[in-house]
Amino acid sequence: MDDKTKADIDAGVPMVIVHWDENGTTTSQEAYNLENISLSDRQKEQLAMATLEACRKFYSDPENVKKYEAWKAKRDETKKHK
Repeated sequence: MDDKTKADIDAGVPMVIVHWDENGTTTSQEAYNLENISLSDRQKEQLAMATLEACRKFYSDPENVKKYEAWKAKRDETKKHK
């Protein structure tokens, strides 16, 4: 970790450092100072609206719905065997 990043963490700056492998898969995450995040009601509304729009777009594609249902069925089956 570089000196500026360390200084930001020490100063209380909220951040998440994500590590990826060569395939772009997340291998680990480090979270710092997330308790220092405070969103206004308007920011929360904007985040909710953006999330809702992304969900609508994702589920409007029948192929995405099929992939989701397959993932969910596999996950539910795995949970049964635990």
